[in-house]
Amino acid sequence: MIDPFIEKLVGDLKPKKPLANRMLWMHCTGCLVMIAALILGLIGLRGDYINAMQTGAMFWKPSIFFFIWFGSILMITDLSRPGSSIKKQHIIPVLLGFLILLWQITSQISEYSFQAMIQSLNAKSAITCILIIFVGGAMVMSMTWKFWLSKTASDRPMLLGFLAGLSSSTLVATAYALNCDKDSVLYIFVYYIFSILTLSLVGSILGKKFLRW
Repeated sequence: MIDPFIEKLVGDLKPKKPLANRMLWMHCTGCLVMIAALILGLIGLRGDYINAMQTGAMFWKPSIFFFIWFGSILMITDLSRPGSSIKKQHIIPVLLGFLILLWQITSQISEYSFQAMIQSLNAKSAITCILIIFVGGAMVMSMTWKFWLSKTASDRPMLLGFLAGLSSSTLVATAYALNCDKDSVLYIFVYYIFSILTLSLVGSILGKKFLRW
């Protein structure tokens, strides 16, 4: 026999569909394709793409951000449910992205002078780079927040928010790197990494405030 009091308490409850990781992957992949299509359609592929393919910059530069994006999504799926933690193997793609960056640091230090790297920071495209990664990343994060993050129940909301900012900004950075012809690691650190870390910090603050349950 059902207790009338309990029946009254649960009467207005509606069942929720369980989180399915494939839905997050479909959403994020769709966002990546959409952002890449917008960037390539509106501002195009980098003008020196033939030379960039020969030197490898057309591949290693987007790969840095792609691997960090891929790993951050894996870690988001880990933390989206209560009582869960990040799986060690899901950190590997992020480390791979940073290893590519480290490889370029060592290569460019021996190939270019520090003065030449400093001069790369004077590029007129710097503001565009920051705005596209930060604003575009914020738009992606807001969509992901509504589609996925608002339905999660993480024990670590601040970290989940940080990963939301990280994944969204590196997604946009992956697409924008197909257009950007500035390959100096100093340029990447100052403008790309700055934008990515800023949005990740915003995500961690929002996560701490709004993802608690």
